[in-house]
Amino acid sequence: MSAKLKEFKKPNPDEGQSFPSFPSPPHDVDSHEGERTEACCIVAGNPIPKVVWRKGQWLQLDDGGRYNIKRNTETGECSMAIKVTRPTDVGKYKVVATNDFGEVTCHFAMKVQKYTGSHNDPVKNLKGHLKHREVKQRKKKTPEEKEKEILEILKKSDPKDYERICMEHGFYDFRLILRKLQAMKPETVPTKEFEALKVLKGLRHVTVNDEGTAVFEMHLENVSPDKHMMWFKNGELILVPGPEKRHELRRIGNVFQLIIRNANADDAGTYTLDIGGHKFDAVLTIKEQPLKFASELKSYSGKVKGRCVFECTLTRRSQKVNWFKNGEPIVMRATGRVQSVIEGKSHKLILSELELKDAGKYTAKVGDLESTAELKVQAAPIRFRQRLVNTEVKERTSATFECSVSSKDVKAIWLVNGAEIKNEGRYLIKSGDIHSLTIKRVALTDHNAEIMVKFGETQSSAKLQVNAKPIKVVGKMQNAKCRKGQTAEFSCEIDDPDADAIVEWFKDDNPIELKPDKYEVVKTKGKYIIKIKNVQSSDEGNYQFQIRGVRSEAELYCYDPPAVDKAFIEKLKKNPLKFKAGTKAKIEVPFSGKPPQNVSWTNGRVTLDDRGRFHMENTDKVAILTVENCQVTDGGTYELKIINECGDMDIEIPIQILDKPPPPSGEIAVSEVGQDFAEFSWNPPIDDKVPVDNYIIEAKDKSGKWKQIAKVPTDSTNYKATGLKEGQEYQFRVKSANEEGQSEPLESKPITPLAPDDPPFVDPKVIEELEKNPIVVRAGETATIKVPCKGNPPPSVCWMHNEEEILPVKHHRANKSSSLNDVTLTIAKCQTSDSGVYEARIFNKVGGVVLKTKLIVKDVADFAKTQVTFDEVSPNEVSMSWKAPEEDGGSPVTEYVIERSVAGKDKWEKVGKVDAAKTNFKCKGCEPETAYQFRVKAVNEQGSSEPAVSASVTCGAQLIPPSIDEAALKKATESPVRVKVGKTALLKFPIKGGQPPPTVSWEKDGKPLEEDGKRVVSSHNDPQNAQVIIHKTAMSDKGRYVCKIKNDAGEIEVPMELQVVDVPQAPQGPIEFSDVSAKGATLSWAPSSDDGGTPITHYIIEKKEENRKVWTAVGKTTGAETNFRANVPSGKTYRFRVRAVSEIGESASKESEPVLIKDPFEVPSAVQGEVEMETATNDSITISWPDVKTDGGSPVMGYYIEKRKKGTSSWARCNKNLCTERSYTADSLRTNMEYEFRVIAVNKAGESDPSRASKAFCACDPVEPPSEPSDLELIDSTKTSLSFAWKGAEKAGGADLIGYDIELRKDGTDTWIKYNDSHITGTSFTTHGLEHNAAYHVRIRSVNARSYSRYYHYQGTFIAQEFNIAPSFKMTSELEAVVRNGFTINAGGTIRIHVPYHARPKPTINWTKNGTELDNTVSIVDVDGVSQLLIRNARGFHTGTYKVVLKNASGSQSLSVKVVVIDVPSPPRGPLQVVVNENDITLRWQASPIDGREEISGYIIQKREARGRDWQTVAQRVKQCTYTITGLQKQRSYYLRVSCENNIGKSEPLQTKDMVYIKEHVAKVKIEDVQYSEKDLRQPPLVTVPLKPRKVPEGVKVTLSCSVSGKPYPNTRWFKDDVDITDDPNYFKENVIGICRLVIPNVKASDSGVFKIIAENEVGNASSEANLIVEE
Repeated sequence: MSAKLKEFKKPNPDEGQSFPSFPSPPHDVDSHEGERTEACCIVAGNPIPKVVWRKGQWLQLDDGGRYNIKRNTETGECSMAIKVTRPTDVGKYKVVATNDFGEVTCHFAMKVQKYTGSHNDPVKNLKGHLKHREVKQRKKKTPEEKEKEILEILKKSDPKDYERICMEHGFYDFRLILRKLQAMKPETVPTKEFEALKVLKGLRHVTVNDEGTAVFEMHLENVSPDKHMMWFKNGELILVPGPEKRHELRRIGNVFQLIIRNANADDAGTYTLDIGGHKFDAVLTIKEQPLKFASELKSYSGKVKGRCVFECTLTRRSQKVNWFKNGEPIVMRATGRVQSVIEGKSHKLILSELELKDAGKYTAKVGDLESTAELKVQAAPIRFRQRLVNTEVKERTSATFECSVSSKDVKAIWLVNGAEIKNEGRYLIKSGDIHSLTIKRVALTDHNAEIMVKFGETQSSAKLQVNAKPIKVVGKMQNAKCRKGQTAEFSCEIDDPDADAIVEWFKDDNPIELKPDKYEVVKTKGKYIIKIKNVQSSDEGNYQFQIRGVRSEAELYCYDPPAVDKAFIEKLKKNPLKFKAGTKAKIEVPFSGKPPQNVSWTNGRVTLDDRGRFHMENTDKVAILTVENCQVTDGGTYELKIINECGDMDIEIPIQILDKPPPPSGEIAVSEVGQDFAEFSWNPPIDDKVPVDNYIIEAKDKSGKWKQIAKVPTDSTNYKATGLKEGQEYQFRVKSANEEGQSEPLESKPITPLAPDDPPFVDPKVIEELEKNPIVVRAGETATIKVPCKGNPPPSVCWMHNEEEILPVKHHRANKSSSLNDVTLTIAKCQTSDSGVYEARIFNKVGGVVLKTKLIVKDVADFAKTQVTFDEVSPNEVSMSWKAPEEDGGSPVTEYVIERSVAGKDKWEKVGKVDAAKTNFKCKGCEPETAYQFRVKAVNEQGSSEPAVSASVTCGAQLIPPSIDEAALKKATESPVRVKVGKTALLKFPIKGGQPPPTVSWEKDGKPLEEDGKRVVSSHNDPQNAQVIIHKTAMSDKGRYVCKIKNDAGEIEVPMELQVVDVPQAPQGPIEFSDVSAKGATLSWAPSSDDGGTPITHYIIEKKEENRKVWTAVGKTTGAETNFRANVPSGKTYRFRVRAVSEIGESASKESEPVLIKDPFEVPSAVQGEVEMETATNDSITISWPDVKTDGGSPVMGYYIEKRKKGTSSWARCNKNLCTERSYTADSLRTNMEYEFRVIAVNKAGESDPSRASKAFCACDPVEPPSEPSDLELIDSTKTSLSFAWKGAEKAGGADLIGYDIELRKDGTDTWIKYNDSHITGTSFTTHGLEHNAAYHVRIRSVNARSYSRYYHYQGTFIAQEFNIAPSFKMTSELEAVVRNGFTINAGGTIRIHVPYHARPKPTINWTKNGTELDNTVSIVDVDGVSQLLIRNARGFHTGTYKVVLKNASGSQSLSVKVVVIDVPSPPRGPLQVVVNENDITLRWQASPIDGREEISGYIIQKREARGRDWQTVAQRVKQCTYTITGLQKQRSYYLRVSCENNIGKSEPLQTKDMVYIKEHVAKVKIEDVQYSEKDLRQPPLVTVPLKPRKVPEGVKVTLSCSVSGKPYPNTRWFKDDVDITDDPNYFKENVIGICRLVIPNVKASDSGVFKIIAENEVGNASSEANLIVEE
């Protein structure tokens, strides 16, 4: 078994694809043992080739171990290195580059010289040798060198890659390079390492049949790997695989092959193999078959516009075929309908767009050979592309009917009412792509005329509808208002004054009985007037005028505004309504007026809703407000507003809520205490909504019981309690009281009566003790100063600390308290800053006393920020000094401890200590040239302080003056430091050098900087930086700062500027307004007094509505100007505020006084009247409206009109320009669409509110309304619904009837409610959502497409109540047909019988079959008045009569349905008798007892060998119950069976139980001599099962399949419309054991066409084709 060679694709240069190549191939390598050896090359190609290095033929070298494989994909450089070369590494190597388009191999050799040198040989030191090797620079190559290089590359490359390699290296004269390559002497190719070429098996001449496969093969030995195999035909190089991809080169070991597939006569010739200059020749001979037709033409039958393909196949290629039709030569044109196509041996004649004249005999001739077939063409059937449609036109206009058919060559015959017409008079007939009939000057007599057109047997018809000339209303009825007893008048004017049609007047859709004492009707030309005398409330309603389908309507209103009895209002003003808190408050206000009324309540703040504690109940006579669980806040003046269509009225109702009062507020303040009295006061309750009648004073003495001592009227809030005992403690409390009870008490602190005018007294011993003995605490503890004292009135106290008053807002940790007997000061978490003298100033109105004490807070000394200065530094000693701490923590410093650490190491050692009197120290024992750091701790009785750390100092170092980097100095001095007020300022710059470490000091404005260690802090412990930090900067901190850096070697000064900036001050006021209008106002103000140090960039303006809290932005000025135009919505009162803005931030705001934004005039009032329709057409509606009541002080300039489609919410404006009249025509409307309109009045102040939406008007010509429905009756009733039926309208009017509208009115009310959302299409309807036991009036009307009838009123009422109904069946058309004709179905289907019924209460339902219960294969489902019988997968045994019985308390009802299931018959009746004869078998059986309701078509006899599994049919449709089987094989065993079938299917079989054995008689056998003769077993291809045409919808999966045979097995190729698609990836092809399939996964319309398969082998070929049609 040979391995399959890899197949390569052809690159596409347009996409940048290319073969792999070696622009720089590897060269032979000479190396020495032990050295590193490397071979390099450059690889190119797209996609990037895979590179493999091999030694010899197969050994692949991988990266790792001794081998180092590298590759740079960007440059293409590849290398293979042997780290340590061995003698065994000698040999041949190759590098192989492979991608999708080919494989290229380059060979090179490696020689290794064995190492024989001494140990001192440089080769031994390979690393040093490689390190100092010379790098050779590449020289620019001359053209000759480049040519030599390309020839060397070509010598090592495959010949098929020659042209590509030349192109890649810039050599475009390919033939010149090829000649030079062939002319090179063989000795130029190094072959000395290989033996001479040895031929094991030479080339042989090859003879093959036409289209066979030719193989040239040669066996060679000792072929150098760098020698390439090149094949030539007649001296010309063969390019492999060639343009037709028929050639293939193979090299398998020592075998070299050239394979030529599908060989033809052109391939015959002499073939030469050239291997490294060695050439071998052989001859290819092609055997051709005798010329004849391998397949002849076949006759074809097609249709007009179709396609025909005649095809024949010859046994030879390149033959000219002449085509004839009916003996005449066929002329071929390049773009004609007839084309001839040659595909190898196949010749086709293709006829497109077939015509009838194309029919005839077609002949293909080749010399004396000819083949003939016949073409028949049939005309396509005529089909309508567009049929006639019903047409509706107006009288005296033209009507046009159009249609189109599939053929242009047919004549149309037109008929009107069955009579054929001609193209004359009123009739105009046109033909072509569109056939049309136009009837001119249509008359009413043409109404309902039937128009028909015929094309042979095909015809279409339509109706002509003619509408009479419409009458238009030019003056519509206007709504009228009238007081009782006066006369109301309506008028309507039409455009046809001579119209003699019947005029009808209606009120609320009922005809008006024109009694002379009540109504007066007047007609003046085209104007009709009706007058209603003595108008009463019952005359209100909708009045309608109607004439020939045109109507106008208007409303009559009886003016009766709401009113409340004046006596009732006066009574409320004198005696407000009172309710107790927590109870229910019910407010009833009787009123009169025309209903309906709109009633609303407000409580003086908001409008009340019917929710929560508030409930509103309103009738036509009384308005009731109920408040649950009254609260005090519910009191006040309530306002009742009653509105009806005639006017409105406001009534104020005062309400009082009675409750216990709240307690007095604040605390009881004692103003004076005497020997036997105490005087105190309190504040009234904060909530003043509940009245207070008096205050109750109670007192408690040492007994502990409270006693009432007085009642104080509400006009006084102080009381003097007398009769008290001196020195005894009392406590007082005050309660608020009224009729509902007393409040919670307000209690005082204990009070002790004393002699009058007693100044504060403190025991002198206490004063002496506090002054002599300071209070001492540790830091973090709490200090308390308590002073016992007495006085009358009780004294107050003021505490001072170091002459500064202690205030809670400033001293957060201090807490002051006082009582009648002492005063106390508490200081939490004490700090050393709390130490000092505290003074208590105790006083009352009589006198005062002052005492002092001292507070000492002890802590460690504050020493960490002290600077340690080096006075002298020597190689072994360091002298240093420091300043004593300013704050010793309350305890004197006793000593200083000095520690030392090597700089950079945090390891400290104690080197000494000194007394507190000394602030210097000399450290001895230091190491020269060593850097140290020192730290000093101050020690007092509280412990050691945080250390003061020095800078780093180097012992014995040279004196170096301090310095600063010039760039840092320039940066620090050039630009000032800028900081915002309240932020932290940092003045910092780096210090360079300085030995000993310099000291740093700061000055501000020429004076030493005052550092407090808290807000202003300078750092002395950072030797690298000088810095000062100022927290919470103020404006006073700005100025010039100077940093002085000094040591013994020198001093420098660094000046710095600090700028402190702040936001600007608020703008100065007041804010003034000018040019106030509805569009806004102009604001102006004065600029800010202080800009905070930076210029003001602009001002921000904000607004808020009066009584609201939210501010919103209005805008900002473009610069620092102090005026702004604010454009804000009009009609509201605003406050404005202005802020100044600089780059630092925004200032505080300056707020204005409120200002009302409005014009001197207002917008007009909304249009109050109804918007009426004047006229309407199919695309326009004209409306009109009344004038506005008030114009707002500015004349109305015009109106805007808005429209919307009925049922939508969005309004669209009709006119861009103002309409100056009070009528408007809206055009470009959709026919039969209903629109609503509203009007907006406009004056200089703006637009008014929109008017109320009009009624829905239809854009259509007026038509005759339909007639009224009649005979309304009740067919069912429940507690909440009524079901009605009625007789439909007899006349549809001037348009198609589309349904009915039904409305109900509850008895006792005047409101009609429509209960159908859309028009009712039938003549019955059920109204839901009714009130139980309520009586309802009913009315119904007919509706056509453009109008509606008058209402039909039922004279009486219907009550919504439930009553029992006996069961009854709703005989639908489907159920009625099933009952009458039965239900017949084939087996396997589903039986569904829906039986709708009506009954109340719900009945019991029982189904039976033939009087018995149903089995479990039958399902019964009962849902919503429908019982369903369901049988899935019905079988024959389900046949029978099914009966359903409904039964309830009111009766019963039954219904029967006959069901027939047509099924397969039952098996034949056995036993199956078998009679075995000598040459046959006879079977006998009995007929099938059940035929499955279908006649048995016959019996089927089948056999099966005992050793097999498949049954074979012996005979079908056997009519008799016996059959004889012949032709059975002898000595075989069989099973036999019989089944019967009908139109439904086949029954189960009747089968033999035992095998039937066929015996054979034994005869003598005589064997004669057998002679053999050679026989050609080859067979040409044969299509055993051809392709079949397919017609499929778009989007499905399509499989085209056929069966092909032949020996040897043929190759197959697929074609679509003569285009080879064998390699097309869009089609899936497979060939499995002769079954060839072509699969299209998702077929499209573009896949339509003729698909063809061609099978070929060396003997012949065969083909099959089929047409695929894809329907869109």
